[in-house]
Amino acid sequence: MDLNSLTAKQPVIVVGAAFGDVMLGLDRLPQSGGDEIAQELGRHIGGCAFNVARALARVGNAPINAIPVGNGSWGREVEKAMAQEGLPILLRHPDHDNGWCIAMVDATKERTFITVDGCEQYWSDELLAQIPMPSQALVYVSGYELVSEQSAPLRQWLLNLPNEYRLFVDFGPRLADIDAEFIKQLLAKQPILTLNRDELALLNQRVNNQNIDQGINQGNHPAESGIEEAVAFSARHNIALICRFDKDGAQICQPGFAPQPIPAFKVDVADTIAAGDSHCAGVLAGLSAGWTLETATTLGNMVAAIVVSRPGSDGAPSIDELRQFQAKHP
Repeated sequence: MDLNSLTAKQPVIVVGAAFGDVMLGLDRLPQSGGDEIAQELGRHIGGCAFNVARALARVGNAPINAIPVGNGSWGREVEKAMAQEGLPILLRHPDHDNGWCIAMVDATKERTFITVDGCEQYWSDELLAQIPMPSQALVYVSGYELVSEQSAPLRQWLLNLPNEYRLFVDFGPRLADIDAEFIKQLLAKQPILTLNRDELALLNQRVNNQNIDQGINQGNHPAESGIEEAVAFSARHNIALICRFDKDGAQICQPGFAPQPIPAFKVDVADTIAAGDSHCAGVLAGLSAGWTLETATTLGNMVAAIVVSRPGSDGAPSIDELRQFQAKHP
């Protein structure tokens, strides 16, 4: 992987949310009626799309910032954070502030969110019309913005995109709540999908109109079973899947090819906040530079490894930090 060739040749449009993150560390999550002691670990501006845009900007890939800035106190913080990263503000929401969340990190380093929605859920044709649309762009979108009734204009905007645009979709934890018919329509556009092991199992259930198994627990869906499902899904729908198996690395499934394993980089984990978003940013940066999906996914693994080794969502590396990491992890 030649980081000297990580130069954007294809535009990346990042659509979605910037969020306020209030981070708490605690030994275990509270039960109903319980009372757990926590330590505040910091406050950051995160949100899936902003995490992706920030990570892209730090490696020298200036994305098109299709992230709305709200009109309240969190919006002011979002505006400051965008200015810090050199991200021009293109969308200002007239009616709502940005959302925010409490991110609880337990003793296992897993994170659990409590979310207060904001302007990222309130899309309109007028707002979407303000997004610059250079030809042949990659378009990133997160599943968090594909659920609410108020985001119907965004869902239709995605379905109406001309075929020259390549969708890169991270359904994320809200996959179970996204309309199954919309998912099927989106798959017809042959996006690149990135999923963790549990999301892969849920995707099969949603598309095949099966009941969601609420008993699926994070980390309990074996990678081997997930790859079998991913290979079949990729062939059936003629799309590429990036399957993220945390410490077991990633596997790429493409129609007509055997699954391609991409090893993880070994690091000490501080927490897993923004791990998936950072992985998306690394893959998008590589694809934008004209790299193969395999090489771009290796970069995604590297960016995510650096981010999980640092606390919070604000750990995306610069290009120099990537070079230093690569030198230590050849």
